[in-house]
Amino acid sequence: MSAKRKNMTSPRGSTKIRRKAIDLEMKMKIINEYEAGKKVKEIARDLELAHSTVSTILKDKNRVKEAVKASVGFKAIITRQRKGLIHEMEKLLAIWFDDQIRKRMPMSLIIIQAKARSIFETLKGREGEESTETFTASHGWFQRFRRRFNLHNRSVSSEAASLDIDAAEKFVDQFDKIIEEGRYHPEQIFNVDKTELFWKKMPGRSYIYKEDETMPGFKAFNDRVTLLLGGNVAGFKLKPFLIYCSENPHALMQVNKVNNTLPVYYRSNKKARMTQALFEDWFTNCFIPSVKHYCLEKGIPFKIILLLDNAPGHPQHLDGLHPNVKVVYLPKNTTAILQPMDQGVIAKFKAYYLCKTFSKAVAATENDEITLHDFWKSYNILHCIKNIESAWEEVTEKCMQGIWEKCLKCFVNNSEVFDKDERIDIVHKTIVDLANVLNLDVEVEDIEELVEYVEGELTNEDLIELEAQQRLEEAEEEEKVEVQKKFTVKGLAGVFSKVNAALLELEGMDPNVERFTRVEQQMNELLRCYREIYEEQKKLTKQTTISRCFSKATPRISAPRSISISPLSSRLPGPSTSPDDNSDDDFKPLPRFEGIND
Repeated sequence: MSAKRKNMTSPRGSTKIRRKAIDLEMKMKIINEYEAGKKVKEIARDLELAHSTVSTILKDKNRVKEAVKASVGFKAIITRQRKGLIHEMEKLLAIWFDDQIRKRMPMSLIIIQAKARSIFETLKGREGEESTETFTASHGWFQRFRRRFNLHNRSVSSEAASLDIDAAEKFVDQFDKIIEEGRYHPEQIFNVDKTELFWKKMPGRSYIYKEDETMPGFKAFNDRVTLLLGGNVAGFKLKPFLIYCSENPHALMQVNKVNNTLPVYYRSNKKARMTQALFEDWFTNCFIPSVKHYCLEKGIPFKIILLLDNAPGHPQHLDGLHPNVKVVYLPKNTTAILQPMDQGVIAKFKAYYLCKTFSKAVAATENDEITLHDFWKSYNILHCIKNIESAWEEVTEKCMQGIWEKCLKCFVNNSEVFDKDERIDIVHKTIVDLANVLNLDVEVEDIEELVEYVEGELTNEDLIELEAQQRLEEAEEEEKVEVQKKFTVKGLAGVFSKVNAALLELEGMDPNVERFTRVEQQMNELLRCYREIYEEQKKLTKQTTISRCFSKATPRISAPRSISISPLSSRLPGPSTSPDDNSDDDFKPLPRFEGIND
């Protein structure tokens, strides 16, 4: 046996690659990153997977998504098809479980078992006497349910019930030391916090609330947005980050969200909730450019410290994403004590929002042209965003400075003594006056309850309604035809024409002929792959045209046209004058773009 073969078969010479197990969680991560705009090559490199493996997963993404539909964001295990009331109950229980985590409400085995039995009895009651299924929510059932949905140790403690005073005091000292050692200025210290705004919710005792309470879909998630609000110690306020349940709501069809023409950064997901991916999107694409520009305007170094709490939606790796931005996390169970944005800013913002909304309602109904019910029905997400902008502007610089007193030792003397309840009573009274103009019959207590409203636990009826709504949305999504990207002859030629024009302008400005020639050659080489695609598209277009001519039963013979074809190797093609994207006419080339020599 040759030495070469011996080396190939020896243990030391073996290059056998271990197969990497890819679970559904990993597959969904790949799909989400691809749909967020990340390239297949980059995904494969970051996850240390083969390019072909990533491509195969993406081709099979519909089946992967179907497999995790019931997993509610957890790593699911595909099992045999299950039917019956217990199966339906588990789907609703999974929705409830996810909602409990989102609200950071405590859970235990006893609580989960009790909710499971309650949901089952509700479903069984709907079936009537025909149903003979029984369910006890035994410990064995819970173990199987936990494996199916991977609920290992997913418990959430109540923040208010377990405040850690000692940890909070130690953190203040540690944070002060970080600021002193880093020589941070007040303009460089930022904090943000998320909050849910129930933007169409009315006071509970108002007649319009009681009327709408009987309507289908009253408690659906589509009346909520999640906002990320924040600013710095100097009092500067960041542009709000908004998450809604619809990517392209009808009210925003004419708005260019991509170019940031809205007064908020607009994002979406089906549940209008903050996720780690969305928070990282905000951090990278919104926060960093914004504070960098702010520092440039203020003439201070771009060196930022961002204070965050330990919410589930905050990725723990943010501190390593940018060398000029240091991220510091509050200790667990200290948010209620130390979180600056929780010290009155968000409550004031929501009060201002409600005041702005009621003011618009009074103005719209004062001439009796429309009723309050009609106004509320036509009140859409664009109106909401405009009122968010106005309400956020009402939050004062003094307020933004004063909220740092509990977590900072330095800089707090730069601002006056801060009263988080200052003016809030006046705003509440103003809202009551506006509400009375609208004949809503509310008191200050109703407004305070509305401003501080936090969603409670979902009832069984809520869960049934939400599950039905999710199935309807999924069915609608499946009906949508995914728009596939494709190359066209006319499109490619248009790109080539723009490149020609750009090079002509550069040639007119560059006194160095050798440099321009080198750039021109490099550009030709970069566009080689697209030139090859153009060539193939041209061939396909000509073949299609010929086939169409022969397929006619009685072809009409006309005088042949004279087609002048310039050598493709001489220059890139220019734009077509034909209205047909797939016209086989050659495009007039611009004179100065030397082509790619194949």
